[in-house]
Amino acid sequence: MPEGEEYARGYVKGFEDGLQEAWEDLVKLTTKGYTSRELQIMAKSKRAVLYQRVQEKIRELEKALGRPLLPEAARPTGPGPPPPVALSAGWSYLVKEDRPDRSFTLFADQVRDGRESLAIVRTHPEVLRQKFGLQGGFVWLTKAEKTPPGVAAAPAPAEKAELAEFISPSNLARLTAVIKDFLAKSSGGIVLIEGLEYLITQNDFRSVLRFIQLINERVVLDKGILLTPLDPATMDSREFSLIEREMSTVL
Repeated sequence: MPEGEEYARGYVKGFEDGLQEAWEDLVKLTTKGYTSRELQIMAKSKRAVLYQRVQEKIRELEKALGRPLLPEAARPTGPGPPPPVALSAGWSYLVKEDRPDRSFTLFADQVRDGRESLAIVRTHPEVLRQKFGLQGGFVWLTKAEKTPPGVAAAPAPAEKAELAEFISPSNLARLTAVIKDFLAKSSGGIVLIEGLEYLITQNDFRSVLRFIQLINERVVLDKGILLTPLDPATMDSREFSLIEREMSTVL
């Protein structure tokens, strides 16, 4: 078979397999009762990690072939390492990333430097303790009816805010009160909010935007720091721009 024809057949087969996998993923999601908004977020999240999927496929093929599949110059490249960041008191930071690893790393560095901390997380706190060595207070965004195992907040001095162990994502009033209390009673504390997309699906965008505005006001007044990881691919571009506008800077 001529080399050009073999390449074309392989390309078409790969294109067909990719489309088949994408539609199968979509069918699986639609059978689980997700809302259209939740489906949109999950679909955009999958699209945002295509680079990692391509890298995994290349490694699989190279292992099967026993040799490099592509010369080094022809390999797809991802973004380079982000530059170091010095966080400033009274500032709020929006961190653009598909996974919140950079945000958790920045947060962990601040905690190790002795800054009091509160992490509002969608990921189970025990996972974050093990992966990033995080300490300090946690609030787990969950609809669980009783305290899940391993979620208890780290002990804090009596004069500091009592940190909730878990809060329903639909209870923005309670979440706002806990964060404001922490910022008021800590000395320049740092707050990380993971799962902003999740909060939007459980409430509505304007309520979450107002929540961010209220927290930002307290961050400025109490000289705290706010870190918010967010993936632009999971949101409507206009809504993302409105959140971006509320932050002091974007990383």
